[in-house]
Amino acid sequence: MLDALKDFKGHPSAEDVYLLVKKRNPKVALGTVYQALSVLEEIGLIEAKRWSESPVRYDLNTLPHYDIRCTRCGEVAEIPDVEFEDFKARVRENTPYEVTNASLVIEGVCPVCQE
Repeated sequence: MLDALKDFKGHPSAEDVYLLVKKRNPKVALGTVYQALSVLEEIGLIEAKRWSESPVRYDLNTLPHYDIRCTRCGEVAEIPDVEFEDFKARVRENTPYEVTNASLVIEGVCPVCQE
């Protein structure tokens, strides 16, 4: 499963991972992929991204970062050069909270869907 995730560019859904794994092991079941992804998330090797109108997407980058999701096709991409620590510091400056986690939904229309 991890090799399939490493080979995938972007943030694949469970079905995307299944199709990649199935090429290598035609006997694999979709349920097995879901179970393996769940375990990998539970032990912290991957992060699941959940948006209401999109299937769960999986990410090998478990460090704090920001993603953007296309509202048309559901594609998810990381936003480069936007530092989580900068955001965390701004929250600390403007509120009495200590930030322990952040989930920020940024949506737009990807270049492919803009055409």
